[in-house]
Amino acid sequence: MDFKKIQIIFLIIFVMIDVFLFSLFRENSHLQTENSNQGSDTEIIKQMQNDQITVAPKLYTSGQTGYYLSAVNDDTLNNDVNKLSNQKVTYANHILRSTFKRPIGLYSGDYHDILDKLMKKSTFVSHGTEYEYNSDLSTKNSIVYSQKTSDGLLYGTKHGQITFDISNDHLLQGYTQSYMNDVSILREKTDIISPAKALVWLYQYNEIPDNSKIKWVRLYYTQLLSIKNNIVLIPTWVIGYTTSDSSSVVSKRINAFNGAILDSSSSTQSATKSN
Repeated sequence: MDFKKIQIIFLIIFVMIDVFLFSLFRENSHLQTENSNQGSDTEIIKQMQNDQITVAPKLYTSGQTGYYLSAVNDDTLNNDVNKLSNQKVTYANHILRSTFKRPIGLYSGDYHDILDKLMKKSTFVSHGTEYEYNSDLSTKNSIVYSQKTSDGLLYGTKHGQITFDISNDHLLQGYTQSYMNDVSILREKTDIISPAKALVWLYQYNEIPDNSKIKWVRLYYTQLLSIKNNIVLIPTWVIGYTTSDSSSVVSKRINAFNGAILDSSSSTQSATKSN
């Protein structure tokens, strides 16, 4: 099926989604009206302290813009396998898994500083310059790089990530990689809600427990839906927080176009970062 036909399918789906989200918005309009009467987003964030919820990042209240994007999950990585060196590679379901024949020592400096230099080598990873270190998803033994958009934003989706496996003795053992190809804009630029608004709505949806600490609020492009190997991405506010009884970071996703909570798995990451 050519790309033009795929676009037509996507547009039909978008219409269906827009109708659904509009109906959802109408159902929540009463709640949002009540919320607006309680004060500005900044005031509500301050009120969160009454529930022992602290907000570490400084959030702005002005809006930004975003796109609907499409991408293809194809076999590009498999076509580049022969360029890799010092690696035993397997490939299945668009996922490349690599084990280094000779593990690489990461003994000095931050792990990601060393990896940043290695990522520029086509013999180390394929399309390495299209990825960027993702501190939100990285831990001491698992360093994550995410594909980045032309605007420098990251894709918060498993389809565009590299996860490096680091042993306790500072050895780079291997990595798992996925890659999104032919990323393109499906719809014109549209206003999105602010990060402050996203946090307020998440709080008012009772998605943030008491005695929590908001660690970060980031704008990512994440998967909305997929059809075979074609993926639709939307701007998404991803909010990470910890609770008083756990050092793990729980993340929640909010559709940046309309503030709807996305049914993603709330992923959990260790709060311990790389050295």
